[in-house]
Amino acid sequence: MTTCLIHSMESIKKLSLPILLIATIASVVLQTVAQAVLNVFYANSGFPVAYYVGQTAFDAAKLEGWYATMQAAGTLDVYWQTQFVDFGFIAATALLHFFALVLVARLLPAGAWRRLAMALMVVGLLAPAFDVLENLVSFIALANPTDVNPVVAIVYSSFASLKFLGFFAVYLWVPVGLVAAAVLSATRRVRAAQPA
Repeated sequence: MTTCLIHSMESIKKLSLPILLIATIASVVLQTVAQAVLNVFYANSGFPVAYYVGQTAFDAAKLEGWYATMQAAGTLDVYWQTQFVDFGFIAATALLHFFALVLVARLLPAGAWRRLAMALMVVGLLAPAFDVLENLVSFIALANPTDVNPVVAIVYSSFASLKFLGFFAVYLWVPVGLVAAAVLSATRRVRAAQPA
């Protein structure tokens, strides 16, 4: 494990900054488009609460009520489709997390800051993985929308909560890491300019 981490840290130093920047910008665009498409499907499904409320309810009865609302409106099939469309968003998010986190790691100097960045790369890729697991569990809940197993509801919301925690960590770390990289770089330049 340590050898793999050291090798990864050495490899990051060799990555081209312009290519990483372009890949990060492209992945932001891709994720934005995927989010827009997902939002249209979600709105058309008529799910009666915001997606993050539904995903973190930890309550089978609430899920049954929301599914019943869509069944009555004839839009439950659209919600099923939304779960599949979400896989495109998940893939785009995984790319964004990967490139943004690698970019931050590449900008940071070797040492503790880069090791922290490498650890957050793991978190950044776990978040979309939890999103996949959440979707898979949602298919179990949707298989019998009038009688959702309470354990299924808890597992579903647990994966969603872990996903959101991962997203929060990534979207907090990227700006913090960029600022840290700029400050550390400026500090190194000032020290290098001082007479010995």
